[in-house]
Amino acid sequence: MAIAQDVQDTGRQVAAASAEALAGVISAGIGRHLGWPYRVASASIVDCNGGMSDTFAAVAYVAAESCPDSSPVPIPADSAAAVIDATESLTIDNFRAAYSRIARAKRLKKTPTSGLDAPTTTITLGIIFAQRSQLPLETFAEELERLNAHTPSREWPDMVVVASTGVINYAVQFPGESLTGDYLPPAEGALSRYVPAMYVVIVMRPTVEHTFNKMAAFLFAHLAIFSPGAKVPNFSEVLEGVLQTAVVISGYQYDLSGNLNPVPRHVYQDRYVPAPPLRIENRQGNLLATIQFVPWQDGGVIVLRGKLPLLGLLPFLGRQELLKAGAVNRPSDLQISYVLPISPADFSDMLKRFQSQSNMVVRRDEGRWIVQKLADEGSASPFMARLFMGLLRLRDVVYPDAAARESFDKAFDFVPTSLVDARETAKEIADLWTTHVQKVHSGEIVRRDGQAIHIGENIDKELRKHVEHFMNAAVRVLKQGMQNLTAELGVNIGFMFKKHSAFEKGIAAVKQNDPLLAEYLEKSRVWSERLVNSRNDLEHNGWILPRVTYSSAGSHVAAMEPNIAGQRVTEFVQSMLDRLCCFVEDVSAHCLQQRMPPFITIRELQPRERRPEAPERFMLTLATGGLQRWNIAYHLSSFEEV
Repeated sequence: MAIAQDVQDTGRQVAAASAEALAGVISAGIGRHLGWPYRVASASIVDCNGGMSDTFAAVAYVAAESCPDSSPVPIPADSAAAVIDATESLTIDNFRAAYSRIARAKRLKKTPTSGLDAPTTTITLGIIFAQRSQLPLETFAEELERLNAHTPSREWPDMVVVASTGVINYAVQFPGESLTGDYLPPAEGALSRYVPAMYVVIVMRPTVEHTFNKMAAFLFAHLAIFSPGAKVPNFSEVLEGVLQTAVVISGYQYDLSGNLNPVPRHVYQDRYVPAPPLRIENRQGNLLATIQFVPWQDGGVIVLRGKLPLLGLLPFLGRQELLKAGAVNRPSDLQISYVLPISPADFSDMLKRFQSQSNMVVRRDEGRWIVQKLADEGSASPFMARLFMGLLRLRDVVYPDAAARESFDKAFDFVPTSLVDARETAKEIADLWTTHVQKVHSGEIVRRDGQAIHIGENIDKELRKHVEHFMNAAVRVLKQGMQNLTAELGVNIGFMFKKHSAFEKGIAAVKQNDPLLAEYLEKSRVWSERLVNSRNDLEHNGWILPRVTYSSAGSHVAAMEPNIAGQRVTEFVQSMLDRLCCFVEDVSAHCLQQRMPPFITIRELQPRERRPEAPERFMLTLATGGLQRWNIAYHLSSFEEV
């Protein structure tokens, strides 16, 4: 903890430095934690071709043995391990300028080296540092993504730092896993030998008072690789007390040339259903491993889970150049091949050769992979995107472990399933009524006999059946579903459905800890009580929906819509469904928000900001230094308008 506290104190000095002294304070602050052969100075860098960088607030470099106590001006590119571009207040304009300066520094030529053994590197690390910013960290993460789209990945800055707020950097994620750790740029030429099958994702980290520790640990980890054996603090000790929480912004993959490219949108989790793994069994039917093909930029990746060695299968691809292909071993017997220049057809041919030339069998697991239709709409529907995908994405933050979220999922599943039932019934009611009214108005089912009017269709029975089904489904969502779901999240809303005195007592208790939720529930009582009372009248008090009546105005006959609680039936059903959808989304999101990791919260996307293919309403943000936090507030807008 001593080194962690020491670095944190250095961070406070850097954050408080004047504009004139900032470069000197950063250089001195970092330099005092480093030993031979490292030195830190405010300087520029020059390469062997005479190419020159801008002057940086701090350059960490390997000092020459012949002059350990003097700083060369400028510093030779071969010696430069890292650069820090520093500013008082970060704006979009000076962020873009800093991005360009770091790209130029990374573009400088270094003397080619041979025989570099991992994990040695010659890459110059680039960090953008700011004492403060008036803009949310997301603004710079989004701008970083835009600038990256037009810049080779080897020239990207490696970290963006806003003191006392947080950092933006890249993290590593292997297929089928959560974030593994920070991403450091690979050594020059490392990707010419193999291309790792990993996602490189932009993340924001709410490091607040430990922000300088996070930056320093990241820098020290790189310096230890740049000059093995150098006197550099242990980065893990510097990270003592630093939150590991991260918000993922977007992801990249390496192509076969070693360049990072954005992960194609159609293979994101919310858009892509992978083919199920295949089983590899012995002749007795015992499972030895499962194997799967994962598409990857301009190639593919083979994922194997089990004791069977993946490297023993790759020769069956039948291509000489792939015999040196390797694999990454992950926990739980997971093996992931390097990125290979293969297609799904190549993978299939490999398995056929393997089966024909071995005593093992490859087959599909017919009994364990089920894809079931849920609805006639997908993620482009606001209903599906917000009440299914969006809430489950928030769930993943609160319950990152699959085992821990099992209890939540059981409670949650009842809510959208019952809500879909209520929504489909509401549509049936609207369609039934609209069709009947059109038939009556057109005269298709009307016959006059003197003063008598004959209607050739009766929808009373069917309308009553649908109304009863809707009310029961809607109240199930509200009383059973949401009550159980909120209880799972540590919130009791059972008083919502009790008599006035019990309701007032319950609201008073909630107000003490969560006044915003209390106000929302208090206003929701108005419509929820109408819904529950109407359903109770139907179930217990002998109320039935009145019959449809008809009136004649000249030559036209009109159908008169029956009422529920003083409101026309279609209006009642639609308004209750709308309130219910808003209630489910608002209350679920709020309760999940209250249980999120420290310094992580959610923000609301305006309708124009939402992606057409998946118009989710909420996104994660940083509680400090992020975009404006969403707060639950009762509204009368329809679900589609929110």
